Amino acid sequence: MNRSQHFALLQAMKIDKKNLLKYQQIYKYAYLLSDGIFKVVFAEEKGHSMLISLLNAMLDLQGSEQIQSITLEMQEFPGVFNRKNCLLDIIGTTNAGEKVLVEIQQQGDKFFRDRVEYYMARVIENHVHKNEKYELPRIYFLGLLDFEMFPEEPQIYLHHVDQMCNGRKYFPKIQKIFVEIAKFFELEKNGITQNDNSDAAAWLRAIMSIIQEEPMPESILHNKIFKKLLESVKLINFIEDIFNLEVKNMTDLQAQHEIGYSEGHEQGFADGIEKGFNEGKEKGFADGIEKGFSEGKEKGSLEQARKIAKSLYEQGVPIDIISHSSGLSKEEILQL
Repeated sequence: MNRSQHFALLQAMKIDKKNLLKYQQIYKYAYLLSDGIFKVVFAEEKGHSMLISLLNAMLDLQGSEQIQSITLEMQEFPGVFNRKNCLLDIIGTTNAGEKVLVEIQQQGDKFFRDRVEYYMARVIENHVHKNEKYELPRIYFLGLLDFEMFPEEPQIYLHHVDQMCNGRKYFPKIQKIFVEIAKFFELEKNGITQNDNSDAAAWLRAIMSIIQEEPMPESILHNKIFKKLLESVKLINFIEDIFNLEVKNMTDLQAQHEIGYSEGHEQGFADGIEKGFNEGKEKGFADGIEKGFSEGKEKGSLEQARKIAKSLYEQGVPIDIISHSSGLSKEEILQL
């Protein structure tokens, strides 16, 4: 079952929960890259042998660096005061005391990279708070992506992202690895990865066979980890409650989007300037502010414009940009 088929299943269950039985007759496997399914398959297995194999493969850990055991932890770091909660798909500590974070991302969004940095920061903060010292363990972030994140590298599906300084890794304790699963499927289809005999490629071929409901290659069928994976991800194994939760999450997200859109119109000028700033980050700082002022004027007032202009000036935004975007003269802005 692929992502579209999984979404169709959730829509069908939203209408009638008994529709799960119909889908279990049509599809052999559940959508492995769904948050709920992934957690059940990899987090609830006794001993976590499949998760350990997946991590060693994707992180390319060899010899003594390989993970031997892993202890999973609470997946959510609650927010403090007004801070956002930090909810990860899987987080654990290895036998060597290293931290491993795993996040499944089905679709791209422009703030995904921001979220990754936030997740890492919260895990670091939690570790320092518990140990009362700044010495950090090695921390791995593994992003399993069902979309293309690096279009500028069309033939590379596994990316190690590091902070570099003069050609050297600035802080090698922090390692971020992103695996573009959909891109691998396309490369495999076109024969580009046929000579890739890495453990990561073997895992992705197993995942591809499951998602596309294709016959599993003999080389994979003989692997005991993949045989266990095939049994674990059968759609008939999953009870209604798992999908009900995903249906609820899907409904909640849609409701939040609609509420946010409605409230955004009511907030008037403030939303106009905020949208201007957000879009301005992509299209140019000045253009963003100008769009914010323009939309804000349609919904707000001159007095509100002056308040926003004053706030921007106090935050260090150049007066020329504020004047051009707001229509206020420099003298007016200086007198605010």
